[in-house]
Amino acid sequence: MPPLGSTHKASITYGDHTEETSKFEVYVGAITALSIAGFLTAFGNLQTAADALALGTVRKQQWIGDDSTISNEWPTSPLAQRENKLEIQYMDDVTEEIFRVTLPTVDLTKLVFVPGGGDNVLFAGDAASTEVKNLVTAFEAIGRTPRSDANSITVVGMRFVGANT
Repeated sequence: MPPLGSTHKASITYGDHTEETSKFEVYVGAITALSIAGFLTAFGNLQTAADALALGTVRKQQWIGDDSTISNEWPTSPLAQRENKLEIQYMDDVTEEIFRVTLPTVDLTKLVFVPGGGDNVLFAGDAASTEVKNLVTAFEAIGRTPRSDANSITVVGMRFVGANT
């Protein structure tokens, strides 16, 4: 039997230059009347940080209780492709289980690659880009595990991935 509890997901859908979409999804804690103001602030911070790294157009935002169309426009840059993704690896702070999520249409010029580390991206320290560090801060503030206990998380790795269609 699964443990008691619930999971909640929030997402930002990006459109790319070829009129395809892809979601950036994050598991969040329970949203209640008491916590909604804090959630909206944290989700806004995540949106801002993700947008600073994405070339795509935000088409939609979703979270429990809200499904908003933000734009019907498509990006003009041919570099805005949903297949260009930043994979974020994060760890459950209690169980140390590793999970992954991807941010589509990532702007490669905003990534600093680990020297000799292939597609691995620096996400902390002076050499990491400000945009990536801001995303880590915003993601860790709102993110939880996809398990019903919704433990807090820590980003433990990032890498560029090109997804096949």
